[in-house]
Amino acid sequence: MESTSLDIRAFAFIISLAAVINGLGIVRWLTVLSEYLVQKRNLDLQHYWVFSLLTVFQFLLHILMWWSMWAFRDATNVNFLTYLYLLAGPIILFLGTSALIPNIEGNRLDVQGHFSEVRPLYSTVLVLLWIWALFAGPVMRGALAPTAPLLLLFLAAAVLLRVTTSHRAHAVAVVFSWLVVVAFIAMFAMQLGGNAIQTG
Repeated sequence: MESTSLDIRAFAFIISLAAVINGLGIVRWLTVLSEYLVQKRNLDLQHYWVFSLLTVFQFLLHILMWWSMWAFRDATNVNFLTYLYLLAGPIILFLGTSALIPNIEGNRLDVQGHFSEVRPLYSTVLVLLWIWALFAGPVMRGALAPTAPLLLLFLAAAVLLRVTTSHRAHAVAVVFSWLVVVAFIAMFAMQLGGNAIQTG
């Protein structure tokens, strides 16, 4: 039986739950940001620039995930199992955001201490996210997306973040991830669905 692409109504139905889950991560991020803005005068916050870069990077991942999912509108391999795989991406990303973003309790927040505590869990989730992203193309569309080399670079940075306790290595991993995400946006994300497989 020949595979057929989703029509736009089917795509909207399939993608809606993924959008809701992805949106929960954005809400989590924005909620804590708004709490910080309200309480910052009375909050003793120990800043850590690596963590600040990473939290903005995490927010950007939510936006890029939503933007990039348009590429699945012509997926040819959609069944319940591949749908579960599709949902796994936003779920993993939400878990990463929940692990990374601290709750603001009391009037003191040691960001570097928080990062040291959550880094193993967060970076493990980030590794899983990049593995999911690498295989999303083959699972949903039958072939790797052209973004695969950059996804491998993201994966390498996440593994570095996971395996070392060196603050310098963490800084390198986060700055490298930012360089890769800038390249990703410039090469593939300027157009809606630009990370789709190129077909002639």
